[in-house]
Amino acid sequence: MKVTLLQWNVWYEEKIKNIIKVIKELNPDIVCLQEIDLNSEHNDYKNVPEEIAKSLKYHHFYKPSMKFKNKKGWEFLGNGIYSKFPLLSQKMTYIQKPSGIDDYDKQGRIYIEAKIKLGKKLLTIGTVHVSYSHRFEITSRKIEEVDKLVKIIKKKQKMFILTGDMNSKPSSYTVKQLEKFLKNSGPNYTQKTWTTKPFDYKGFNETKLRWRLDYVFASKDIHVIKSKIIKTKFSDHLPILVEFEFI
Repeated sequence: MKVTLLQWNVWYEEKIKNIIKVIKELNPDIVCLQEIDLNSEHNDYKNVPEEIAKSLKYHHFYKPSMKFKNKKGWEFLGNGIYSKFPLLSQKMTYIQKPSGIDDYDKQGRIYIEAKIKLGKKLLTIGTVHVSYSHRFEITSRKIEEVDKLVKIIKKKQKMFILTGDMNSKPSSYTVKQLEKFLKNSGPNYTQKTWTTKPFDYKGFNETKLRWRLDYVFASKDIHVIKSKIIKTKFSDHLPILVEFEFI
């Protein structure tokens, strides 16, 4: 059985109609998204998680990781898993509880997972959005966050896929720790996923696509047929599309 999966940080400022358009064109079986907004001015205060699911006709699981005050109350930002297959169970875990909203390093961060049935096999899909740190350097706070994530995934050595915006370079502590338990399923690390939009935050300015921050990992029992980074003008991250085979 072959299954395609799309990993994408969709950028909270992007119009959701553009994200939906790209996903429809690619037609993956499973979609893992980060930075999905809810009740945000950027998307006319819509229930974006529900709109994605309704437009794609996918089953879904969404959880916000942080909230912000706006003109109409509260807006939320979080992660979502979308699937053509029914979701049998779902779970959410904080890897960093929010302690502030004005500093990227203090915003809430979560890991979510869902189980789906593929024939006689049970597949677990997990997705995460690890905190930003200045120039993606490894800080003590980020190490603590990554260690919490590793504690979750180290128990999942069979039929498991992890995706996410790790906000970390391939040579980082983050990736090295994850590679102790999972294999890279995305394209070669030399291929970049960020940024396609200008970024300027606390003295760090970036205008070119020269960072690899997004990843797809899998347990060693899962066969990867092919993977590629998708070129698109939507979002500040490029999505990763992977085709897996389950025997």
